[in-house]
Formats: sequence, structure tokens, C-alpha cells
Amino acid sequence: MKKFSFLDAVETMIDEINVAKHKANKIHKSGDIRGSGDEVENMIREMISLFLPEKYLVREGYIIDEQGNVSNQFDIIIFDRLNTPKFFETDMKSVYFPIESVLAVGEIKKTLQPDHSVEFASKLLHLKTVMKRKLVENTVFGGIRHDSHMTDALNISVDQKYKNPLYSFIFAIDGDIDKVNIGDAKEIFANDIVVLNHGYMYPANRNKGFINQLTHDDAQNIDELHTIYLNSSDILSRFLDRLIKHLNKCVIDPISITNYITQGEVLSVHTEKITIRKW
Repeated sequence: MKKFSFLDAVETMIDEINVAKHKANKIHKSGDIRGSGDEVENMIREMISLFLPEKYLVREGYIIDEQGNVSNQFDIIIFDRLNTPKFFETDMKSVYFPIESVLAVGEIKKTLQPDHSVEFASKLLHLKTVMKRKLVENTVFGGIRHDSHMTDALNISVDQKYKNPLYSFIFAIDGDIDKVNIGDAKEIFANDIVVLNHGYMYPANRNKGFINQLTHDDAQNIDELHTIYLNSSDILSRFLDRLIKHLNKCVIDPISITNYITQGEVLSVHTEKITIRKW
């Protein structure tokens, strides 16, 4: 009887990622800095895409809001492809997507440095405050109410505060996770920091003896920051499981581009220019 080994598949991916890292190092030595980064980033985006349900797409690019504000560039943007218009795509495959559709953002690093976490936090701060990413309330949070929506009751857990919490992560191949600069603002710290060949860091709290791994938008409080040290296959499997669980619990409503058009004055209509004809 033929059998499929998930562990073998994961270890094959790890081997491919490490090969991409060694190839990137050689490209870097030749002076092609951009090409060196692309080697690793493309491999990891492809690896993540392989394991996600078909309704999600993984790209690098930018996020825009209805005021025309543009985010920093993210190495990974994961969005709901079924309800998302693609506003613009460059020849380099960087894509601009509406902020409402984005469910996860990430950075890719060959070697994690202590301040990479702080740099990433500044991108998250801009996304959540300057661009004012809106969290959509789950109308059945805490239990069904008179104003609860039937679609929420059918699709979302009563324990989930929002329909579209944002998951943020840094994925590195090497580096010392113990030296990560955690800063002061825990609400904008990366939800997960993955160092494939060293360890896994995530915010958590404890409830009745259980450790709850948290996404900031859904958390009532974050008490602790945990670091675990595992082999590479366990680290990658944990990360993929965490990401898929997050995406599967999110619900994105169909997006209208009307606000983007009117705010950008592409479709501004003046009453004095309207002609009315009767049938």
C-alpha cells in the first residue's frame, strides 16, 4: 500500500529553502543584491502558496486604502482572492491590493537581525494607525444577539471578536531568536517570528492552565512572549498550521471599489452636470 509522508514533504521543503539560501549567498557575493534577496523570497512565497487553500493568494507588494494611502512594501501579502479586485500589478509582479482584503502580512529574512522586529513593527504601526485598517465586528461574538447576522452565526466562532484579524509574521532561515528586540509596544509586535533553523517566538496568555497562542487583534490581553526551540520540520509545520488556522477562521465580505473611486475623485459627480430625461 502506498503512503504519503507529510514529514517527508516538509523536510523536502526545508532542504529546498536551505539550497535557495546558499544560492542566494553566492549571488550576493557577485554583487547582485536584488537577485540574492529574490532567490530566497520567491522560494518561501512558493512554499507557503503550496499549502494554502486555493481561495488565498500569496504575493509581494503594497496595500492601499480608500484615501489613496500606500503601505510600505511587504515581502508577503496574503489575501482573499475570491472577493478582491487587483488594482495594479507591476512588471516585477508587485501588486497593489485594497486594505480590506488583506488577512496576513510577512517579512522574509535570510538571517534574522535583532532590530528586524522593530523595523517590521513600524510597518505594522503605519498599516494599523495611519491607514486605519478597519476591524469588522463579529456579530455573534460572546453569543448570538438580536442584531447578529446569520452569516456570522454560520461561519464564525462566538469566541472570535473580529471577522478579519490581521496575522503578521517574520520568516527567517537563520539567526539568533534570543536576541530579538521586543520593544515596548506589544500590540504591534509581529504575531509570530519564525527562525527555521533555530526557534519560534509568539505572544500568548494562559487560561485555566492552557497556553493560548494569540493574534493581537483577537486578544483581550497578552501576558507573555514564548520562545520554543524545535527542529526545523517541527518549526515549519507549526508555522503552516498556525497560518492556515488563522485564514480559515477569517471572513471577508465582498469588496466594493466605490469608496476608492469617489475618494480618489475619479468618479466625482456634480449635480449641475447631471441631465435628467423622463421615459
